[in-house]
Amino acid sequence: MTFQSLSKLSKNDPNRIYMFTVGGCGEFGMNLTIYAHKGQTYVVDCGLAFAETYEIGVDAHIPDISQLEAILGGPPTAYLITHGHEDHIGALPYFLERWPAPVYIGPWALELVKEKLLQMKNNRPYTFHEVRAGDIIRLPEMNVHWVHVPHSIPFCCSLLLEAGPHRVFHTGDFKLNGFTPYEASLNLEGLKTLAAKGPQILAVVSDSTNASAEGHCPTENIVRPALTEVIARAEGVSFVTTFSSNLWRLQTVLLIACELKKKVLVFGAGMRRSIEIAQRLKMLGDEAACLVDEDGSRKVERKDLIVLCSGCQGEYKSGLKRIVFDEVAFMSAREGDQVIFSSRVIPGNEKPLAKLMSMCAYKGVKTISAREFPGIHVSGHAYSEDLKSVMDALGARYTIPVHGTFMQLDANANLSVKPTVEVSNGQVTAINAEGVEIIANHELNRLFIDSWSRRPMSYDTMRERHKIGDSGLAIVTGYIQQDNLEIEIDFVGLPFDSDDDAEQIKGRLLNELRGLVRNLRASNDFSFEAFNERSRLTVRRTLSDRFIKKPVVISKVTIIGEAKKNGLAARK
Repeated sequence: MTFQSLSKLSKNDPNRIYMFTVGGCGEFGMNLTIYAHKGQTYVVDCGLAFAETYEIGVDAHIPDISQLEAILGGPPTAYLITHGHEDHIGALPYFLERWPAPVYIGPWALELVKEKLLQMKNNRPYTFHEVRAGDIIRLPEMNVHWVHVPHSIPFCCSLLLEAGPHRVFHTGDFKLNGFTPYEASLNLEGLKTLAAKGPQILAVVSDSTNASAEGHCPTENIVRPALTEVIARAEGVSFVTTFSSNLWRLQTVLLIACELKKKVLVFGAGMRRSIEIAQRLKMLGDEAACLVDEDGSRKVERKDLIVLCSGCQGEYKSGLKRIVFDEVAFMSAREGDQVIFSSRVIPGNEKPLAKLMSMCAYKGVKTISAREFPGIHVSGHAYSEDLKSVMDALGARYTIPVHGTFMQLDANANLSVKPTVEVSNGQVTAINAEGVEIIANHELNRLFIDSWSRRPMSYDTMRERHKIGDSGLAIVTGYIQQDNLEIEIDFVGLPFDSDDDAEQIKGRLLNELRGLVRNLRASNDFSFEAFNERSRLTVRRTLSDRFIKKPVVISKVTIIGEAKKNGLAARK
């Protein structure tokens, strides 16, 4: 069938609610789901996916907004944000630039988004509505109940979406057991009551991150005694690293410091940002008294100092990595210190972490991770029994697993006693009480966020960058005026044996280009465009014969005093 835009399709078919899964299915990150009903479209979460290590100069991926705009038929009615993790809000500033629409968002996530907009020098007046658990937001053709759920970040909510007779429960990220007394546990009886106040919930759209883990996810409260034991026996500085967004863990460290009469230095931009936001939102109490700045840390004995630092995944230029590799003037890791990894290892980060731990071992710095001491970290995502409890409480007609790899989606599907709807990125699914229909499967494009400018680039631009990084670059410039050839060839990133070797190759190429000029003149095809394209191919062929790989070649030689076409040959 010919696919209509979501807004038009849903307007013509009010008896169903449409779900468009843009990201988060079969992958970690880029969680973004769009719901449509009666011509209105709602974006639930707007996340990014972190780049692979081989993607040179790229930090993250986001969906191609222009492609989504064509599929939706225009901007969304509103954005509904469940919480402030990067894989749920990281793409929002880019979407707002092109798709300004009201944003309904919790206070912690709102602070993070505002900072992102400032970093991007985006001062446009967007409409933000701060919401909290218990709020009911009435929007065109949809009411949204904000339901408190515990997680590893403050002000996290699940959403009950009511669109006419259709009700969908979108869990977002959650667990059952909260960090008391700072964060309440999930109220299962409250979920049952909510489910009973209306038609049967059509679907529970459920996080799958820990679906394969048996039992219940432990509460954050168990971390404090375990971390206290480890920190109390420190002979030197305790460097504690965790996810910078995990305020509960940061707060736990501050509480431990007060108990043990130690001081805490917060090092790393992400860590400092979380502490600053917590202070702005008045979420820290007396435990903040143990904080010291850089100057204050110098006055504290090493055994009485805790350094809370970013870098739990071994990230390049993170606070911990800079300290361990002696790149910080006022702070170093020495023999007798300890590094405590209060975190899990995200798949793919094993190698940089191993390198970091190896350097610690070389310097006589002890490393402690959750592998050797499991109590120092707990997850923020529901285990299998937690997921079952929520499914039972809601009694939804269908279960729709999202947010995870395909293995995790399958594990979540196997937990449900109700029919399971398998969805994938790019899929448009129509749902009502009578059944489920897959309307379309779109091949979705991605944009790639440049590490320095923070601007998005296309796949083709990223591919050009990777090609240069992988195979090197040659640039041909200069001019030709009758028999006078003034041409320069510059090489970037090519593995010549020596400078003399490079000069010999350059001389050979210049001779080939002189011959090319003669041949093109003889064939009466001597023009700017013809010469530079043939020049590009000639240089690339010679260099690929030498280095096997074909480098990127840019040729821009001006032709003076002869008929020519203006243009630039710069293809790979």
